[in-house]
Amino acid sequence: MTKWAPASIVLLIVLGLSGCVSHPVTPARSYSAYEGKARTTAASVRSSVATARLLAETAGDGKTFGGYAGMLASESEDELSSTIGTFDSIQPPNGRSQALRNELDALMQEALTHVTDVRIAARRGNLADLALFVEDLERSETALTEFLESHGAKS
Repeated sequence: MTKWAPASIVLLIVLGLSGCVSHPVTPARSYSAYEGKARTTAASVRSSVATARLLAETAGDGKTFGGYAGMLASESEDELSSTIGTFDSIQPPNGRSQALRNELDALMQEALTHVTDVRIAARRGNLADLALFVEDLERSETALTEFLESHGAKS
């Protein structure tokens, strides 16, 4: 009989419980349900943008290393792209939901462009130039916060 190490048991519990977390890919049968998924998505996108902004500020101040900046920027971009793909896979149940989707998609695509700009500059080793993207990232972050507030989320 094999004994399980405590770390293995904890890992199994965490993996088991991760299936209990709500996931935005279930169907949305009403505007209210779709709006909830849009809020979850906007919050996740805002987090990725905030990470890229913090990276841009830190790198612009000369307080990070190139390899780390490139990796973090790439991970933020990947997370953002994945979040967009997940949300876009959800069928809007009605015209009002489609308008909400269009509104959020525009915000997400703009945010993705800014985060991609950070990744490209970081990978090129232009760390001081990352400070140039802070203002654009802040605008995206603000727009996503306003979206959340206008759709009933507390920021």
